[in-house]
Amino acid sequence: MNTPAFNAAMEPRELDFLQHVFDAACAERGLSGESTAAKNLAAEIIDLYQHGACDEGALQHRLDLSGLLKSQD
Repeated sequence: MNTPAFNAAMEPRELDFLQHVFDAACAERGLSGESTAAKNLAAEIIDLYQHGACDEGALQHRLDLSGLLKSQD
């Protein structure tokens, strides 16, 4: 399990983990890594991680909830 770094620089292992989550989320959503939607997704993943979603399942669950909430707007 990863430990989120709230106000510190991220370690290479954390960046690798977040890249993996980002790549999987982009593939699931059919997003290009350079699209605005993908950049917004990356920011959301980092924010969720820094606020305590520190494993892949928790991040995916929160991203799914976030997507549901946004689609209801």
